[in-house]
Amino acid sequence: MSKIEELPPSDIEDYSYSSKPGDVFLAVVDTPVKETDEISIEDSFIGGEPKWLHPDSQPPVELLKCGACKSADNMKLLLQAFSPLDDEQMSTIQQRVGVNNMSYINPQDDRVLYVFLCTKCQRKGNSVRCIRGVKKNKNDDKLSEKMASNSLGKNFLNNPFDIANNSDSPSNAFSGNPFENASTTTNPFEVDSTKSGISQKEGEKKEEESAKASAKAARKLHDSQKDKEYDQTKCFKSYLLFVEEETFKNKKPAHLQLPKNLKIDQEALDLTGDEDLEKDPIKLDPRTEKLCKFLDDDVFQKFQEVVGYNPLQVLRYDLGGKPLLFAETKVDIFSTLPRPGYNPSSQRIFEMQLMPKMIFDLEETVSVENGMEWGTILVFTDVENYIPEFDEHGVGYVEECVKVQWESRT
Repeated sequence: MSKIEELPPSDIEDYSYSSKPGDVFLAVVDTPVKETDEISIEDSFIGGEPKWLHPDSQPPVELLKCGACKSADNMKLLLQAFSPLDDEQMSTIQQRVGVNNMSYINPQDDRVLYVFLCTKCQRKGNSVRCIRGVKKNKNDDKLSEKMASNSLGKNFLNNPFDIANNSDSPSNAFSGNPFENASTTTNPFEVDSTKSGISQKEGEKKEEESAKASAKAARKLHDSQKDKEYDQTKCFKSYLLFVEEETFKNKKPAHLQLPKNLKIDQEALDLTGDEDLEKDPIKLDPRTEKLCKFLDDDVFQKFQEVVGYNPLQVLRYDLGGKPLLFAETKVDIFSTLPRPGYNPSSQRIFEMQLMPKMIFDLEETVSVENGMEWGTILVFTDVENYIPEFDEHGVGYVEECVKVQWESRT
């Protein structure tokens, strides 16, 4: 069975996944990184090379080594996620977990999570590591005040990962109009809608259609560029992510839909008691028996059901929420979380998890014997967002807690 790192599997605990629509934000692959792309720390992406918060500020060398083999040679970046914090949201979360220290929560700070995996030490403790980086910026005003005063009309939501309504977000280069700021230039051939008798509503509709056409053209131009090449011995191919709110549409997920050409023999299902199952029990092939036990895992079934509605997700972001477990565990995960060694008076909360679809995106050739094997990677972070030391560039890095549920080998 699949297991959480350092947590043996069991069918004892009935784990209840309680997140609701609106609580979780999903990231899906948007586009491969192109040679012409200039990646910034405000981009979220999988694979590739890390973009540090300052060119001259990198994490301590020890944090970049595998915790099992103590080498950095086979450590590859799985994910870089730009994840600034909202003060109101964090205040609510801190109150819920019994912590009261907002001193290190600044919405203006750049905050990035980096997840690395050692490709040679899978299933070993500390072979997957997460680094949280923070770059201090001036706290001019609160995020809510910035929303009200922003002249560009950006729609900043409380959850920093929700860019579905943020057309200017750098995490999705094609969500808005790339020529938005060109409106300041006068077009001598532009018709004044008020003078031509065109209603304001029709004028706005035409502007919207023009914006969509411009965005479509920009996307087409970007897709035509050559993908950036990477040294596969050092890193995976990189893809930018698009983030949206999780939704459950009124339809069955793909894995719950029966094939249209499937015919069920009713007589085969009609067990009237003629068969004496107690005297002549069905003997299963050992491999089939193991598969049946895995399918009996209610937590795995819930995982399949939830993911089935959005099968392309490579990341789930649910700050302060509950993870979607890949399989049942013996104990409550939260009871096993260590307090941050750099901030022992605080505690950790769940923030995000990496999903198995990421494996198919990162590995050019999926290998059963040599490929990545994890079912899901869970990341837990310090609820106080504390950094013990910042360098001369206002940058600091610490390691956060990772729990891994590995894919079953049986």
